[in-house]
Amino acid sequence: MTLVFRKLRKPLKPSELKKRKMDARLQELQPKAILEQPVNTDLDSNIKLMKELFGNSSDLVVREFHFGSDKEIRVALVFIDGLVDKVSLSEAVLKPLLYRTIVDEERRLLPGNAFELIRDWLVTFSSTKEVEKIGVLLDLVLAGFAALFVDGFDRALAPEVKGWKDRSIEEPKAESFVRGPRDGFTETIRTNTALIRRRVRTPRLRFDMYQVGTVTKTDVCVAYIDGLVNPATVEEVKRRIESIDTDSILESGYIEDFIKDDTRTPFNLLDRTERPDKVAGALVEGRVAILVDTTPFVLIVPAVFSEFLQSTEDYYEWNSSVRSLRWLAVLITLTLPSLYVALTTFHQEMIPTGLALSMAAGREGVPYPAVVEALIMEVTFDLLREAGTRMPRSIGQTLGVVGAIVLGQAAVAAGIVSPFIVIVVALTAVTSFLIPNYSASLTVRLLRYPMLLLAGVFGLVGIFWGLMMLLLHMASLRSFGVPYLYPITPAVPAEWKDVFYRAPWWKMDKRPLLLRSPNRRRQSSAQRPEFPPVRPGREPEAVIEENRPGAENQDKKNASSSGKTSGKNGKR
Repeated sequence: MTLVFRKLRKPLKPSELKKRKMDARLQELQPKAILEQPVNTDLDSNIKLMKELFGNSSDLVVREFHFGSDKEIRVALVFIDGLVDKVSLSEAVLKPLLYRTIVDEERRLLPGNAFELIRDWLVTFSSTKEVEKIGVLLDLVLAGFAALFVDGFDRALAPEVKGWKDRSIEEPKAESFVRGPRDGFTETIRTNTALIRRRVRTPRLRFDMYQVGTVTKTDVCVAYIDGLVNPATVEEVKRRIESIDTDSILESGYIEDFIKDDTRTPFNLLDRTERPDKVAGALVEGRVAILVDTTPFVLIVPAVFSEFLQSTEDYYEWNSSVRSLRWLAVLITLTLPSLYVALTTFHQEMIPTGLALSMAAGREGVPYPAVVEALIMEVTFDLLREAGTRMPRSIGQTLGVVGAIVLGQAAVAAGIVSPFIVIVVALTAVTSFLIPNYSASLTVRLLRYPMLLLAGVFGLVGIFWGLMMLLLHMASLRSFGVPYLYPITPAVPAEWKDVFYRAPWWKMDKRPLLLRSPNRRRQSSAQRPEFPPVRPGREPEAVIEENRPGAENQDKKNASSSGKTSGKNGKR
């Protein structure tokens, strides 16, 4: 008996297999040969092709009708139900075609000139494109346009009749504030660009549009102010966006992962916001904003770490101590649990005697070492925080407060943890909320765990090593070529007036040096405005009159003349 061995093929790598499947699927969905075809002169062929491309989907609407004096001209209107405004479509496209007939000698509707008359005289919509390829027409229909085919012509009209349902402009929920504008971005990219344009009223404001994603074809907009931004930064942003090769972009986080400089760091190298005023301020500074359709979050590049501790409200309400408190909050959030573990485990002699006795009495009966005790409480509080975030707001707040109190009290009563660790973890949780940027706060909270482990093994030396490694890592990061710790390192003391505190606006007369703007001067030279004091009971006009140029000489003349008059009167 002869055994026949089959020759097995070498298995493909998972990445290659995934790529082949995606290519096959894309080729099946949108055959390139079909998309490159021109519009057919036969109306029935165009209708059949559009139905085949959409797979006879239920939301595809095809409206066929005849018009003209003798109803000899055939027309078909194709659009996606839900993406167009039916009122605009009816008023600007359907009614003119069905009820208006041009009968004068120069503009008589005939099969030979129907397309030109429809384009120039009948379709009254403000934005209409003339398309010759099926692929371009398909993209326009999916973007909210309608396709108007005329029998006998190898091109089609695409009036812009966008009208999908979108969310109204509301106050941003992810960035709470007390003073400032109350409007926020929405999921519609054109609404977002209008909110920015309303604040930056200059013709130099540019919005460059791209389509990213072979399946989703998501609109991505690069916003900047020509003359204020470094051209090299704009070119680099565009190059990175154009190099993205993926099938879907559903949120700005997709773009962020593709274009950031380093993907192995927990720190955010791009800033994100829902607030139009923050984006407008960044553009005026010379930065670049990236807007993505279907999401209210806008990316801002380049970004440095100090900006994540800044709030837009800082520029509306001057209080220089708030920034310092946030830097202190970052240090407490990162090191306080580790310091507790290091002091109670390795360095008891550094604790005052009375406090050491109280801590020892509180830890009496606790079966776990301090590092395990701290990890248990940190994980518990993070679980409660995450659960409160994912639940409805009213229930989530109740769960976070009540759960923390009940679990903390029950853990102390059961002898699992000491009262001091509950205080330490609660204080750490409170200070983490002082960080205005949610992503930065999440990163700092994540870094507490390796710091805890280092403190539990090496004590204060481990904390020192952890901080040094963290600072070295942050100093090595770049955001579109800008050092992540700028202006702390490299140290530029002149730029610290907007880092550890916020200086008055009249002092910040130049744009940040790191942006390399062609126009660094944003206002006149820094000088403190001085106004004459107004004494009570005096009108401001009198003060202005006294301080005008030449007022002193005039007063002397008046005084001398009054003296002469009084002297003459006295002699009399």
